[in-house]
This record gives sequence, structure tokens and C-alpha cells, in this order.
Amino acid sequence: MSTRHVFHTRHDFTPEFAWAAFQLLAGIGPAGIAPSDLYNIAKATASPLTKRSDLSKLLAAMDEVGLTERGREHVSLTVAGECLAKSLGRYREGFYVAVHCLYSWMWLWEGEAVATPSWSYREVCSQLLDAGTAGVGADELVLRVVSSAARAFQAEKISFSRSSVTGVTMWLEAQSPQLIQRRGSRIFTHNISGPMADALRIHAAALCAYAGREALLDSRGVRLLAECFLMPADELIDYVVEFAQASKEFLLIPGTPNRLIFSESEDPFINWMVTSVKRKSTAA
Repeated sequence: MSTRHVFHTRHDFTPEFAWAAFQLLAGIGPAGIAPSDLYNIAKATASPLTKRSDLSKLLAAMDEVGLTERGREHVSLTVAGECLAKSLGRYREGFYVAVHCLYSWMWLWEGEAVATPSWSYREVCSQLLDAGTAGVGADELVLRVVSSAARAFQAEKISFSRSSVTGVTMWLEAQSPQLIQRRGSRIFTHNISGPMADALRIHAAALCAYAGREALLDSRGVRLLAECFLMPADELIDYVVEFAQASKEFLLIPGTPNRLIFSESEDPFINWMVTSVKRKSTAA
């Protein structure tokens, strides 16, 4: 039986619709709801979801990032989704930060040899970071990701297109401040003011979850963070060190390299990441 790789990132999983669906599901509770009833509630509350006649693709994308789960007839938030609803998911910008984080880290957390949309998402970020000040066009991004996928997975068919690129870049544009900007047909990194505190907290927690609570801030660890912020590693490291030194949730142990250790947090989503993510392989 051949390995089933999935490279496409869904372009119809837009920040606007994802946020609208998340709000409704958070209000419904753990019992969940039938997708058809979710649409009826959307109509009754004048939710933007009424612009969609079929919510199946949107909900499938929410499944992919680990926010929802499906029973035989119902959809509900996962434990991760419920924790997010009590954390950054209480406001729109925080939800966008969290989705970007989940997309960026899930493939690494799972330690799978199978490609997922999370792999493609991070690969797009990596290629954008490497493009530097020259930027990159969407078609060139497609070629770069397909070439990288062929090397990494030896897949015979790689379904990744310009719409897949859109599935990533719209979330990068939704970050505050936005991580990319467009000039004509080219896409450029645009993190000119440094990471925001919430974003630093959540990605630091994600790195600690990946490494088993204690992460090395060596070249690989900082690179993983740099791909999330689309900042060169040598520019990002000072922000990470300054954040960790002032944080009550993390300890920074000086050394060569420095070590970042998760201590404790009152944030449900951060706690879910660090204590509940079960990796299937050991971080390098």
C-alpha cells in the first residue's frame, strides 16, 4: 500500500471563516453539533459563514490543524480547541496567531514521515525566509516547494499549486504585524517591528513541546522559530533571549547554546501544547 502524502493547503480555509466557525463551535460546547445545524445557527446569528453553502471543506481544514473532531454526525472542538477558546482564541488576532502556530508545528510534533499540509505550510515559510530581500513569486514558490517535497518524500505525485500557496500566505498576512507583503507579483517578508509578546510565548511553548519541555537555542532551534516569524535567525535570537529573561513561564539557562525550559503557565493552550503533545520521534 502506497504512502498517502497530502501537500495541498486549503485556500478556502480563510481567517475570516475559520474565526467565525471557531466562535460558533466554542459557544456550543463539547457536545458538538451537526454541520447542518451549525449552518442554521450561522444564519440566525448573521455569521459570515452564511456566505458558504457547504461547510465541509472548512471543517475538514479545522480538523487538519487539530481544532475540531468529527463523530458520526457531529463536529466539536478538540481538547486543543477548547483550551484555545479559553486562551488566545478569545479574540480574533490571538486566534490567528494560534492557527499559524498549529500549522507551523503540527508536522514536527507528530514526527511522521508522511507529508501533511503542516509540512507544506512550514516549507512555504522556509522558502520565503530564504528568499530574503529579493522576494519570490507564487509560481516560483510552487516550484521550490514541489522540488523540496520530491527530495524529502520521493513522492510520485505532488499536488501543490498557487492556490496552495494562498492557503499559507493569507494566514501570514493575518498576523499582527503581518509577516509578508506583496509588491506586484512578488511576495516579501515583512516582519519589521519584531515579534509580538503573544506570538513569542506561543511559539516558544511550541518549540519546548517539540523538544520535550527543554529546547536548545542552537542553530536548528532558532531556525525553527525564525521560520515562524519570517525573521533571520541572527535578528530573532535577541528578541527570544530578552523575552525568556523577563518571562515567568520559561527559564533561560545561559550556555553555548542557551537552553529554553518551560516552567509553568496559567494559559490553557500553552499548557496543552507542552504537556499534551505526544511526539512519535525524538527531536534532533
